[in-house]
Amino acid sequence: MDKIANTKKNVVSAIVPVFNEERTVSGVIETLLKNPLIDEIICINDGSTDDSLKKLKNFKNRIKIISLRKNKGKGFALAKGIKNANGKIVLFIDADLVNLSDAHLEKLLNPISNKETKAVLGYPAKNEYFPEIFSKLTGERVYYRKDLIPHLAKMSQTRFGVEVFLNSLFKEKEIKKIPLKHLKGLLKYEKRKSSDAITEYLNEAVEIALEIGRKEGLLPADKKIISKLRKVSNLNELKKTVEKLYNKSIKQFFEKYILKYMRSDFFK
Repeated sequence: MDKIANTKKNVVSAIVPVFNEERTVSGVIETLLKNPLIDEIICINDGSTDDSLKKLKNFKNRIKIISLRKNKGKGFALAKGIKNANGKIVLFIDADLVNLSDAHLEKLLNPISNKETKAVLGYPAKNEYFPEIFSKLTGERVYYRKDLIPHLAKMSQTRFGVEVFLNSLFKEKEIKKIPLKHLKGLLKYEKRKSSDAITEYLNEAVEIALEIGRKEGLLPADKKIISKLRKVSNLNELKKTVEKLYNKSIKQFFEKYILKYMRSDFFK
C-alpha cells in the first residue's frame, strides 16, 4: 500500500454528484466518512426522482447537501460543489461505486497531496466493462481547487461533457492516470430499465461529443447528425448515423468509446 500522504495541511473536500443513485450512494458516503484523509463531504443531489435525497438526509450534519430541483447535469453539479468547498484539494467521486475503499482513496489523493501533478484520474483497472481506453472519461478525479475556480462558469454548461472539458484544462504531462484495482460501479443497465439506460447512455455520449465539438469547432451538418443520435432505435441505425459524421475526433470517439462496446440487446 502507498504511504499515506499528509493531506491535513491541504484540507480535502470530497464532491459527490448524485442523480438517482439510491442503491449505492450511502455506501460511497460511509467510506468517505471513515477515511481520515477527507475533511468534508459535499453531495449535490442533481434533481433525483428516486430516494437518493432521502438517503443523503440520513447522514444529517455529517455531510453538506446541495439539492437541485431539476437535473442540471454533472458539470453543473461539480461546479456547484467546488464553489461550496473549503478544501484546497477537491476529490470527485461518482455515487454509483459499489466497493470504494481506503486504498482507492489513498492512491487518488497521494499524487496531488505530494505535489507530483496537477490532476489525477483514477480508473478501474482490469475491468472488462471499463477498458483502459475509457480512463480519460473516468469520474474519479483529484485537483487543486484554485486551478478549477476560473473555469466554473464554462464547466457548469458541460453536462456529461465535463470530463472532456476538465481534460482540456491541463497539459498531458500535468495529468496522472492511476489504475484502481477492483473498483467497480453499477452499469446503467444494472441501475435502470433497458429503455431508460440506453436513452441515458446516448444522451451522455451526445453531450461528450458536443463538448469535443466546442473545443474544435463544429460544422452545422455534424451538429444535426449528433442530435439524431439521441433518438436512434437500434445498433445498426447508430452505426449508420456515426458513419455520416465529418469531424474525425467525434467520429473516433463514437467508434472507440461507444460502438466498440455497444450491444444490440441494449436496445431491447
